[in-house]
This record gives sequence, C-alpha cells and structure tokens, in this order.
Amino acid sequence: MTKDPICGIDAEECDICGSYQGEVDCRGSEGGRESVDKAPSGKVIDFRQRSSELRIKGILSRAVSSLEATKSVAFGLMYLNGEGVPRDPSKAAKFLAIAAKGGVVQAMHELARLHIDGVTVPYDQEYAIRLLQGASDEEHVPSMIYLAELYIFGVHCPKDTDAALELLYRAADKDEPAVMYYLAYIYDKDPDYRNSFEAAYWYRRAAEHGHFKSQIRLACLYATGLGVPHCVDTAEAFLEVALESAPQQDPRFLLWQGERFVAQPETEFLAHALIKAAAEMEHTPAQRLMLQHGWRA
Repeated sequence: MTKDPICGIDAEECDICGSYQGEVDCRGSEGGRESVDKAPSGKVIDFRQRSSELRIKGILSRAVSSLEATKSVAFGLMYLNGEGVPRDPSKAAKFLAIAAKGGVVQAMHELARLHIDGVTVPYDQEYAIRLLQGASDEEHVPSMIYLAELYIFGVHCPKDTDAALELLYRAADKDEPAVMYYLAYIYDKDPDYRNSFEAAYWYRRAAEHGHFKSQIRLACLYATGLGVPHCVDTAEAFLEVALESAPQQDPRFLLWQGERFVAQPETEFLAHALIKAAAEMEHTPAQRLMLQHGWRA
C-alpha cells in the first residue's frame, strides 16, 4: 500500500502501469492497454514532423567528441563524393549527421543539401534550414550563400529578403563573387529593394572576380544605361571577357539568357553572342534559333 499523491489516501499501486486502484481506467487493464496503443481520438500522428523534430533535437545537443566528429566528416565526405568507395549518399548522411552534431560546419552544410534534395535521404526542409543557420552562425560562407539563395527565391522556406541581405552583407568582405552577385541581384530584380546604382556596383565587383552572370548583366546595364553611363564600348568589353568562359557554361543557360536580350534593340548584340556560343556547343535549340533570326554561326 502506498499513498496516492493526488487523493492523499492509502491505495494499492498497480504492478503493471503504476496507477492507483480507484482510478477510472487502469492502463494495465484490457481497456487501458487499448488506450495506450491508440492515438487520442481525432488526432493523427505526423511521423514526418516527429522525425524532423528529433533530427533538430539531435543537432542542438552536441554530445559528440571532436575526434569522433572529425572522423565522421571524413567518412561522410568519402561516401558522398565516392572517393575510394562506391558513392553512397545515404551512408554519407549517417556519418555527416554525427559530425553535424559535433558542430562541424562542412558536415552541416552537406547534410542540409542532402535533405533539401530529398533523393537518397528524407526531404526535410525544416531540419536543413536549421543546419544551414547553424553553419551560417559560424560564418561558413557556402552555407551563408546557400541559405541566402533560399531566402531570396522563397524555395524550401518562406521568402525573406531582409534575412538574405543580412547574411550576404556579413559575408561581403570574403571576396566571394557569389555573395556580390546575389547582392546585385536583389537590388536589380526585387521591386521592393530596386536600386540600379547599388546593383551596378555589386555586379561590377563580382564581374571583376570573373563571375560570368555578373559580366553578362553588367554588359546589359552599360548597353542600356541603367545605373551606369550608357557606353556600348564598355558593354562589348564586358561581353568579350564573359565569352572567354562561355565554353564552361551550360548551353541551356546561354540560350535562355540570349532569348531575354532579343527583344531590346540595345541588347540584341548580347543575344546574338550568347546564342551563337550555345550553338557552337552543338546545342540544337540554339542552332535552330540562329537560323530563325538569319544569324551566321
């Protein structure tokens, strides 16, 4: 006999479930077992959400030694990239999760990408965003860029341009052209933040670091006089520099970008150059478009 902590009377404790005699339904009884095994009426367990919560809980409680984390990230990257072993992203994710729990920012970044891709591991954008935020807090530039990109386009998370700008400005002194490009992109394309002068400034900085998209966009700005003085010669100079790296670009992107320039007479020379570059890579749609416009290859 023990004392019921609620009723304050002597009662016998059930050996099966620990409840006291006199309660409405003993969990050790037949009816009690049924109530334990079943979810509450009208409530559906979201196991995907539960899994995500457990993953997030895992990265918040770092109980992994630095040695174990270092070994785990090495194995994770080995399986992720297929270095010396068959490529196995699923196995890589297990090692990366251990390393991420130990605070290894590269592991957090790669694991986030796997969970956003959701091919060989479960798609879990909430967990991925938490991983990227954790890595960004440690000033891991690739994670800051990737997270900013997600915020800019509102992919896998709500759009948040202010958060993207905060991340990008924190990384702006790292001389990373992708950071400069996305800053320029926001000031160029986002109607709530549009500033052609700021856009031109950041495009130019990225272009000087060899960023292809920035070189093309800056050529367009000089051709049209947006945010910079109108100067066709300068536009052609940036185009010429960009075309030096055109063979390393995706011909589909070259065609897509060229088609956007066709409509304006000021930028038709850009369209011709980009579509021609794609056609020279034996991209059939680009070759067809060259014929339609009567352009020589």
